[in-house]
Amino acid sequence: MAGLEGIALRPLDGEELKTAALLAARAMRDNPLQIVAIGQDPERRLRLMHRGFSRLLRLDGRATVGAWDGDRLVGVAATAEPGHCQPSTRERLRLAPTFLIAGRAAPRLGRWMSAWAKYDPAEPHSHLGPVAVDPELQGRGVGSMLLAEYCQRLDQRTMLSYLETDKPENVRLYQRFGYHVTAEAEVLGVTSWFMTRVPKPLTGR
Repeated sequence: MAGLEGIALRPLDGEELKTAALLAARAMRDNPLQIVAIGQDPERRLRLMHRGFSRLLRLDGRATVGAWDGDRLVGVAATAEPGHCQPSTRERLRLAPTFLIAGRAAPRLGRWMSAWAKYDPAEPHSHLGPVAVDPELQGRGVGSMLLAEYCQRLDQRTMLSYLETDKPENVRLYQRFGYHVTAEAEVLGVTSWFMTRVPKPLTGR
């Protein structure tokens, strides 16, 4: 991929979500919380995260945009619509197999998810995540392209956005797009940042 000129963004559905789940698992496999929660084996982290994302991306009220370089998926940005950030009881049952195969990691995953859920804003918002770029192409603008398109849609809808991250370099990236850190906490001994973005007024209104 020489540049971003050939990258196309479009919503994903059906079988494409399986590819998106695998890409997200590969891209986020070595994130600090994944290592602490799941363990040191990278292949095990990849398998568990792939299974979890495969279910998460298909939950109600979720949408995923993909960045395509020809027929190759190189980036994804998933969102949950207002009222769908936290899984319902029925959806928790759909996610349960992931916790079952997690074995001894399941309690840590549960504490992680519970800790992050506490910071979810009460006001209606679009919940961003996962955002992921093919590991071979990170740092080349694909993630920024996905974020720019997403933030434009937020401004058109005058919608508040919220996200969580456990990587300081991600904090700096999101700040470039108007996000602000609203809280910070230690989760399983790893720092997590909770960020919101207020929609910007559209010019010409």
